[in-house]
Amino acid sequence: MIRRPPRSTPKPSSAASDVYKRQHMDISIKEIKPKFDYHQLLLSWFSPNFPIGSYNFSHGLEAAIEMNYIRDIVSLENWINYLINCGSAKTDSILLSNSYQGKNINELAFALCPSKERWIETKHLGNAFCNNINENWSFNIGNNLAYPVALGKAGAFFKIPLEQLLIIFMQSFVSNLINVGIKHIPLGQNDGQKILVKLLPIVKELALNYKECEIDDIGTSAFISDLTSMYHETLNNRIYQT
Repeated sequence: MIRRPPRSTPKPSSAASDVYKRQHMDISIKEIKPKFDYHQLLLSWFSPNFPIGSYNFSHGLEAAIEMNYIRDIVSLENWINYLINCGSAKTDSILLSNSYQGKNINELAFALCPSKERWIETKHLGNAFCNNINENWSFNIGNNLAYPVALGKAGAFFKIPLEQLLIIFMQSFVSNLINVGIKHIPLGQNDGQKILVKLLPIVKELALNYKECEIDDIGTSAFISDLTSMYHETLNNRIYQT
């Protein structure tokens, strides 16, 4: 009688163990994206509670009021309307859109700032936004990003629809300038709401337009706004950083 050597007992979990190890390795090398509803993200990022300090910046509006370019509800509405159509808000929206699409445009964003204070504004807002995203929102976005570039990168990572991101970005810009005007022209709260209601449809229409724009579409003609941002550096008494 021929005796066969005893069979080695296979480890029933060896295959499953290999699969588990591979899955574990896959998870460990990937950043896990938190599952937030994009409405929650937008409400959080553009809330006054989000610590980026946007209330510290008037975007040159403080100087424009000092120089009497803006003195009532009509002039404030026209000023903001021109900025979102032909000024810095147009530039930043197109930069945001192209950053969202993964284009490397951070140096260009800083280079397009027409004054030292505009450069300071986008740098400070961008750094504050990046620090908060890095520390609290589980996304290593990096640092030293211009504000619209940082928003575009974060929006793409969290899969926020670009159109909605652009709408809330421009509406936040509009609302911030309205608040500056209310305090320093001064205007009443109702006047501010009247301006906002008139500009909301324009903001939505522009967002749909800027969503499709390329870098070559950037171009502005808001020269007085750019000059007031330079003049703001020389004001003896000022409340805002820009």
